[in-house]
Amino acid sequence: MNNHPTSSRLVWLLAGGVFIVCLLLYLSTLAPSVVTLFDDSLEFQLVTYQLGIAHPTGYPLYTLLGKLFTFIPVGNIAYRVNLMSAVFGAMAVALLFVFIWRVLPSSMKSGQPSEPVNSTPDRPPSGLKPVGSVVWPSYIGSLVGALLFAVGFVFWQQATIAEVYTLNALFVISILLVAVSAQRDSRQPIYWLAFLFGLSLTHHRTTVLLLPAVTIYLLLIYGTTLFHPKTIFIALLFGLLPLFIYLYLPLRGEVGSLDGTYRNSWAGFWQQVTASGYGTFIFSNPFNQERDLAFYGRLLSDQFYTLVPGLIGLLYLVRRGPRSLLALSGVAFLTYLTFNIFYNVADIEVFFIPVFLVWALWSGIGAAFMLDTMARLRNPTWRRGIVVLLLAIFGLVLAQLIRVTYPALKQQYSWAVHDYGIDTLRQPLADQPVIVGILGEMTLIRYFQQTENQRPDIETVVADVEADRLAAVEHLIDAGKSVYLTRELTDLADRYSLSAVGPLIRIDPEPMTLPPELPHSVNEGITPEITLLGYDIARKPHTGSGPAPVRLTLAWRVDAPITADLKVSARLLNEEGEVVAVEDAVPVHFAYPTNQWRSGEIITDVYDLSLAPDTPPGRYRPLIIWYDPAQNAAEIGRVELKEIVVE
Repeated sequence: MNNHPTSSRLVWLLAGGVFIVCLLLYLSTLAPSVVTLFDDSLEFQLVTYQLGIAHPTGYPLYTLLGKLFTFIPVGNIAYRVNLMSAVFGAMAVALLFVFIWRVLPSSMKSGQPSEPVNSTPDRPPSGLKPVGSVVWPSYIGSLVGALLFAVGFVFWQQATIAEVYTLNALFVISILLVAVSAQRDSRQPIYWLAFLFGLSLTHHRTTVLLLPAVTIYLLLIYGTTLFHPKTIFIALLFGLLPLFIYLYLPLRGEVGSLDGTYRNSWAGFWQQVTASGYGTFIFSNPFNQERDLAFYGRLLSDQFYTLVPGLIGLLYLVRRGPRSLLALSGVAFLTYLTFNIFYNVADIEVFFIPVFLVWALWSGIGAAFMLDTMARLRNPTWRRGIVVLLLAIFGLVLAQLIRVTYPALKQQYSWAVHDYGIDTLRQPLADQPVIVGILGEMTLIRYFQQTENQRPDIETVVADVEADRLAAVEHLIDAGKSVYLTRELTDLADRYSLSAVGPLIRIDPEPMTLPPELPHSVNEGITPEITLLGYDIARKPHTGSGPAPVRLTLAWRVDAPITADLKVSARLLNEEGEVVAVEDAVPVHFAYPTNQWRSGEIITDVYDLSLAPDTPPGRYRPLIIWYDPAQNAAEIGRVELKEIVVE
């Protein structure tokens, strides 16, 4: 291994460049705010801000680091936590570049020829140049391997949202980098490895899967001296010391977890740290995941576009070694792969990031070997031609990965979830308001309540199961609260009267008989049973490019019982009469079928019409059509509303 100080300075300088380039790339696709409702990203964005307790294992290190990022004066709180993933992701790629360069054979970094079969120090192999200063292939090969990892979809995606996997990748590559610095006459790498393993376990416990590979590698370096009692004792101290970070959980126990399941007791603490409930994904298959070997092959090939450099790098290690590096990377690859095959979670792709990291190492070695070999050809024409061809191929592979991943991520993240949360909290809710919904929806509301102090008067109730939501509604109504739902609920319309308030569903014990105050009065019969009393046309909260959605708020009066289960088609027409936006739904956000409407009651109904980003400015006419789905969508009534101007 070449430890020349000039080379080391250069590689770290290049690593800094890799970090900056990757960070800028990830920032260009970084999620702008809260962007999901039903995964861990939203949870982390709130937990880090409030210094609460995340789902098992609790993630205390991530939470504390995330809190530091929330102080950065850029964007909103959610954006700042997203930014942490981008920073750690870029750091992981930069260290991967350093790691690949460190483990390349000295011949590639010093310009000295390697010693393949049938060659001697005095006579290089046939077809290769004598000793020269060909060192650039080591840097280019390392760069190729690191960037292949950086721009693959799975890792790039995780670097753009609040998630734990880029920090986990940083731990994995840090452990590998420290491991290959181990020398028989020094015990310091052992102690640093113990510390890193302990620290990583306060973040993500899958780093324990790296322990067999590192142990085998250290045995090859230190032999049985690795088990010297003093060495073991000091290593244990270094490994146990970071675990005290888990004291964060009982210290913040009064804040608790967002789902309310954390119990601030020894049993609750142990259950949280060990994440014992997640064992079901190994010993059973609760989500009925079906994956064959072809699935895992596609996953790997999609990440790298081509597996050829990785296969060449692996074959290089098999044939030329060093055996210790082959053992370290090979055992790590097989350990993670085996675990992932038996881990039956839905998002298994993110657990493959350490596998991708090892393959990126092999790809870098393979790329460096190919470039180094071709750069030493005696014939200058062949040498230049093949080197240029290889560089072009590597460049095209990276360009193809970026071409596919970049637009996919740019389209994946929008302000829609952010705007939904703002919209919900801006509604004119009655006194003592309570919103009942599933965990993700309530976390979104709590996020804005805590990070932006919006509507702290609103109480939120989490009930993921329909039966629990119905029981919560009944209890709150009996307590005299003003109750709102985020989504339809089976059997609710049999017991209560329902109306829409923006995106929410209001629940009333008795039918409403007073019309709401709306700016446009109509009082026009649409069907023999339904009269449109009035309406409002507004624009929903909208952030980002394109026109804001159009919101139609309608007040219906029930003049007679309705036996049919009718639907509404709300449309927006341009000046040529073409439909530019449409929403077909059961009234009151699918919650209040017409055959359950009561005679004499007044129902407020809401429809949101989303416009395409390229919708041209102009005048548009809202159109409301009632139709019967059971009668081949036969129209039974329509009404046109006042024109609006879209700018």
